This record gives sequence, structure tokens and C-alpha cells, in this order.
Amino acid sequence: MNCEQVQKLIHAHHDGELDVANTLQVDEHLADCPSCFNAVRQLSALRGALQDSELRFRAPTRLRSSITAAVEQAVRAERPAVITRPWYRQPAWSVAAVLLVACVLTLQVSFRRSDDRLLAELTSSHVRSLMVNHLYDVASTDQHTVKPWFDGKIDFAPPVKDLRETGFPLLGGRMDFLEGRAVAALVYGRQKHFLNLFVWPSASSSPAELRATQRNGYNVLRWSDGKMNFGLVSDLNEGEMREFVREWAAK
Repeated sequence: MNCEQVQKLIHAHHDGELDVANTLQVDEHLADCPSCFNAVRQLSALRGALQDSELRFRAPTRLRSSITAAVEQAVRAERPAVITRPWYRQPAWSVAAVLLVACVLTLQVSFRRSDDRLLAELTSSHVRSLMVNHLYDVASTDQHTVKPWFDGKIDFAPPVKDLRETGFPLLGGRMDFLEGRAVAALVYGRQKHFLNLFVWPSASSSPAELRATQRNGYNVLRWSDGKMNFGLVSDLNEGEMREFVREWAAK
């Protein structure tokens, strides 16, 4: 692909909406084109800014009582004094209830779609690295070789740990893309299995507990330490992958 073709697909790539073939072609172009890669970084920076917790408004805990009081006041103003219908049959209450349910459902669907998209991208990136024989751009079992390799290629410094003594040797690392932003992919081994550990900055300073999911036969473990998000993908069994997470946290 040339720059003009990639620019037409860059937003769809950023949102994880391309098929595997087009995603591979765009990724290959981005790896060799500083201009297009910079465009992706700008999109990622915009998304990060919009997701910044400081820009979000958290409704106060008294919001429910305030809304209830406002609705009750509206109901009293509308109804004649002789009306004795239950509160839940009043028009204003009905509208408020419908709106509240709609808002909750919308938020749940939006979160689920975002979560599903991330799972799909984690799994696809893992499979893609195996299919095109592109597990790593820097092949080394030395964490002091792998970590500096990312300097200037991504806008953060990923933690890199050597877990060889616990049966998970470091094999190398590469730059990858998740949700339109550049991330670090650290590759570890376990007998004949490969583990891709994706690392990218967390938008929240609060740690997130470990979550385990299966997708297309692969196990996906995700967690956050409050500084970085982690996504571990492999065909290794979940028990041994949890062991990896424990060893990573203890190192």
C-alpha cells in the first residue's frame, strides 16, 4: 500500500474495523513510513486525551436524590390535587424511568463493544505474529537489549522482565498496534508455546484485577498495575498463564 491508500484506511485501522488482510498491509506500511505512523500517533494521542480521567465528569452521589426531587416537583405541578394514582404511573416518572434505563443500557452496550473489540485485536495480533513469522523485531533473551530497542519507536517505556528462571524465557520484542495506538509486544516462551504480552499506558491510575477470557481457542489474560495495561495471549493453558502473571508481578 502507498501513503494515499493508507490514509483512506487509517481511521478504520485505528478503530479496529479492517479485516485481517488490510490490517496486515497497513501495519507493514506503518512500520516503514514515519509520516503515516505519525498520523496514527496523533489519532492515538487524541483518543488518550478524550479518555483522560481529568476530562470526565463524575456525577455526584446526590444526583439520584436531586433527579427524584425534580421529578416529584414536576409531577406535583402537573397533577390535580385529587389524583391518587401511584407514583410509578405518573407521566413524568414514566419518562424519567425510560430515560434512565436507556442511558444504562447504552453505556453497557458501548462498554461491551469496546471490550469485545480489544479482545479481538489482542487475539488477532497474536495470531498474525505467528502466521507471518513476525514474532519479534528484536530477538534477544536479554531484557537490557530488548527494553532499549523501544526507545524512539513508541511514546512510553515498557517494563521488560527476564522470567527465564521460572520457565518463561524472554525471546524478544516488537512494536504492534492495538486500538489504533502503538504498543509494546514482549514475546516469551514456554516449552513449545509462545506468549505475547502486550503492554501500553493505562488511562486510569487505579489497578485493574486480572480477567481471564477465551477467544477462538486462545486464552487472554488482562490486568493493569495502575501505570500500564497488560494483555497476555497464548494457546497455553490458563493455569500456566496465571503462573506467568504471578511471576511477572513478583519480579
